Amino acid sequence: MLPPASRASRSPKRLMAGGLAAVTVTSAAVTLASSAQAGTPPTGPGNIEIFNKRSMVALEGYVAQAGQEATVEVIRGTETIGIGRGTVDETGFLEFNHPGGECWIGVTPTIKPGDEVKVSFSGEAFTDSAITASPTVTAVEGSGFTPSGEVVPGDPENRVRGTGTVAIRGTYDPGDPWWDPARFVIETVNPENDDDKTPPGEDPGLSDNRAMGITLVPDAEHPNGEPGLWDASATADPATGEIVGTYTLYTEADYDRVLEGDHVFAAWMAGEEPALGLTQNEFEEIPGPGMGGCPPSPDGQVPTAPTTAQLSSVADSTSVTVAWETPTQPADAPEVTGYRVAAVGGTHAEQEVAERTGGTTVSLDGLEAGAQYEIKIEAFNGQWSAQQSLGTITVGSGTSTGGTGGGSGGETPPPDNSTQAPAAPTDVTATANDSGGVDVSWTAADGAASYEVSATTDAAGAATPVTTTVQAPATTAALSGLTAGTSYTVSVTAVNAAGSTAAAETASVTTNAAAAPAAFNLTRVIPGHEQITAEWTAAQPGNAASPVTGYDLTATPADGGVAVTTSATGTTGTVAGLRNGVEYTVSVTAKSGTAATTGTVPASVDNTVAPNDVVTVTRAQYRADKREYKIQGTAQDTTANRVHLRIGDVAGSGTTIQLNVPVAADGTWSVDLRNGPALPRNNRFNVVSDSGASLVTVMTRSR
Repeated sequence: MLPPASRASRSPKRLMAGGLAAVTVTSAAVTLASSAQAGTPPTGPGNIEIFNKRSMVALEGYVAQAGQEATVEVIRGTETIGIGRGTVDETGFLEFNHPGGECWIGVTPTIKPGDEVKVSFSGEAFTDSAITASPTVTAVEGSGFTPSGEVVPGDPENRVRGTGTVAIRGTYDPGDPWWDPARFVIETVNPENDDDKTPPGEDPGLSDNRAMGITLVPDAEHPNGEPGLWDASATADPATGEIVGTYTLYTEADYDRVLEGDHVFAAWMAGEEPALGLTQNEFEEIPGPGMGGCPPSPDGQVPTAPTTAQLSSVADSTSVTVAWETPTQPADAPEVTGYRVAAVGGTHAEQEVAERTGGTTVSLDGLEAGAQYEIKIEAFNGQWSAQQSLGTITVGSGTSTGGTGGGSGGETPPPDNSTQAPAAPTDVTATANDSGGVDVSWTAADGAASYEVSATTDAAGAATPVTTTVQAPATTAALSGLTAGTSYTVSVTAVNAAGSTAAAETASVTTNAAAAPAAFNLTRVIPGHEQITAEWTAAQPGNAASPVTGYDLTATPADGGVAVTTSATGTTGTVAGLRNGVEYTVSVTAKSGTAATTGTVPASVDNTVAPNDVVTVTRAQYRADKREYKIQGTAQDTTANRVHLRIGDVAGSGTTIQLNVPVAADGTWSVDLRNGPALPRNNRFNVVSDSGASLVTVMTRSR
């Protein structure tokens, strides 16, 4: 078996198996035409392309919804496993998890056959959806090319003749209700198979097809192959669920390019459905994010740890029993296989830790009787989660507090038969702790069966915790979910069956300052014209009370000039107003209030780059009999800038067409030249500017 050549990620627009006509949709149901030819999707309001293995979705043809915010959900059964939002551009296009597109929110879903991709829009009550199809490419096999030794008289290209076959193999679910053999195509995509893209001196082959398609149900308009140039056939066996598409090639160049191309199964929905869905299954793509800085897929996410538990300590004991329930994890996430539980406190602030593989209860022994401990927990699914606080408990108090864990409790409180409301608690104290919360204690109130502990603040936007209930005789509590560096008033109210304290006892406290965010990575830096764009991984909070509030993206020039900083809330940003040709060092800082952490730059990332000019070619014509060139274009940098034109595919080299062409104040430049160099048959030429921009493009021959 010969593997295909590696290739760069590309836009899904290049893989469309036929065009889609956009129509205005005014209702939620659309009836599709049933007369679509094999290899061509029927027309519809737009198209939802699903790239399973790259967790990528692209919307095309939604011109009627241009400018609206689109919400895309990936739904499995009744569960939403992924969600993303972005604005539809003027062409009706929007994509997720692809360079230049939007990221999924929180987690990049692993899209599987049968998952529904649903699209809704901000400006109208209109939704589309598509079901992910089951065909998937599993292997590409080349037979090797056997030269025939045949010499074709007069062949000016000197092609190597013979025979070779390339087979694309895959699987599908014969019971898939959304798959129809007449709405399915196998494609090999290789731009080098276009004659005008063949480098000079190389064999162009016989085929002049950038995308070579094979259908299971060929028709007169879309046959498999071209007579005398290349042949193809395809089969799908419902007994085994196997698909095989075979190309037969007659030159070594065609064989090599088909083997080294991108191999795709494209299947679209059958029947009457609310939208078209075109699923692209690409050979040997890697599951998970395809765009630096986007959230990881479920298998790369740290687990979700419990935030509540039942804490119990038998009277006069030196141990605490902790019982919890495993929280719901993202779809396709690795199983939570273990926990680490710690008790932190006592006279000397010691820590007792126990690890649990399987099970959701643990006993922490050898603690200090009568001392208060905070219980913390971490979850493990191949990597450890952030530590979560489960509250506090006094060792040996004979109490059981907290949530719905399945462990055994301490002593059951006696029945509350009170006929008179309790007295108010006294001596309330509130102390900020290192985890961003507040520890509260008080003197017991006569007649109290339980206590309600709450906190309020006048700080705008600050978090207010849920009221905590503590069963008597305990006289301590821990409040979490507070905002760092904020002043709170803490209240304790005694409660029994007859009522509650008339007035709560209060204390004032200011939570500790925000903790700096955890370390994170800068993942990509991209220079542009007078600007630089960067992408980074999401920074995690330093503690539960210190959420990440934003990022600063800074570009510092190497020549000692003033650094430029811009703010961002997501994991990508652009700093503008830079100088072309000057090297800048890029850094990203995550902020939590006044606390900050600067991102790490891995060895694979170059964060010292120079913004560049951008050049375009708006006209490129060549008249062969007079060797005449008429070329026009633009450059964004116009200050004392010049462009230089040469023949060839390598920017800055090749036979000169014309050098030192000035760029006008409006950014335009032009060349009008006779008796220039002869243009090669591939028509390729390049433009380079003094400001560092370059472009390789194609000349149009006029005769």
